[in-house]
Amino acid sequence: MSFCFLHPSSFFLHPSTAQAQESQYAGAFLQIPVGSRALSMGGAYTAIADDESAFHWNPAGVSIVPHQLVGFMYSAEYGTPGNSLADFYQVGFTFPMKDLTIAGNWVRLSVGNLDHTPDLTNISVTDERAQMVQEIYAGAPNYFSDNEDEFVLSIARDNKFTLDWGWLYYKERIEVPIGINFKIIHQGIGNFGSASGIGVDAGAMLRFSLAEFLLAPALGKLALGVSATDLAGTRLAWSTQRTQIVPMQITGGVAYGQPIPIINTVATFSTDFLVGTPSQPRFGMEVTYDSDLSLRAGLNQGEFTTGAGYNWQKKIDVNYSLSINTALGPENRLSFSIDIDNLLKKSSSDE
Repeated sequence: MSFCFLHPSSFFLHPSTAQAQESQYAGAFLQIPVGSRALSMGGAYTAIADDESAFHWNPAGVSIVPHQLVGFMYSAEYGTPGNSLADFYQVGFTFPMKDLTIAGNWVRLSVGNLDHTPDLTNISVTDERAQMVQEIYAGAPNYFSDNEDEFVLSIARDNKFTLDWGWLYYKERIEVPIGINFKIIHQGIGNFGSASGIGVDAGAMLRFSLAEFLLAPALGKLALGVSATDLAGTRLAWSTQRTQIVPMQITGGVAYGQPIPIINTVATFSTDFLVGTPSQPRFGMEVTYDSDLSLRAGLNQGEFTTGAGYNWQKKIDVNYSLSINTALGPENRLSFSIDIDNLLKKSSSDE
């Protein structure tokens, strides 16, 4: 079985070889995208992040979720459900309060039925190595599993201001959401070793209306976002007495939503880019009709993504995404969220 989607070849099965230094493979599962809507838009979500997956893309976005949400996601990583290399889950809640919004989320990557093959490279005698191989495969297969968990507490605030452009005789309303994640990470590789660590993420956004700013009613809303994950590096302490450091990563993003009133549609365009790291930018596009039905497409590091979503009466939001990896095949993802406030709200006929 290949593990290249996790980049674990240097430490996944051998944590004892890791050094106490930054590693591009440390906590690699943290880089797996969360949320079907975000992934179907190519992962260009830093300046959008306004749903149950906001904690992953930009913790500031947690503050612009308007109602109490319960969210769930399942992804068959590179394969179909029941026949994939790994299973990826997320479940969580978002709870807006008067001045703050909090969110709690659990993310798990689970890889099962890994065939344990002992390291035979230290056996120099060919006959002895051949005999041991025969003994291994003559007996019952020895399987183990890998489970990697992230528990995240998010705290965010949506700061709203009004700028008075006195000499132009008008005012501009802007939003500056900010947010922070506190996360606990745990990884366990069969009986070979486990690791744990505590990390912090932070993010901010700037959101305003171009229609107000440029006095052009036909224009839509512009959003800028920045997110920094694993501030100062997150240390993973292994039970093998080794330490790895998940390096900090800074992502910037821009998103623009253009209303098309004549067909009751909003078209959203977005892009993300890593700051200080050479990589391809991510691009996304979404077209939403009547606030209910959405079609999406994107490019995630050059890989094509697509998907769709449906919002039922502003109560239940269901999203699907498909990403095509040229090396490992398709990735199917399904997520949904329940708007608790709207679900419990009495209809006018019941009042």
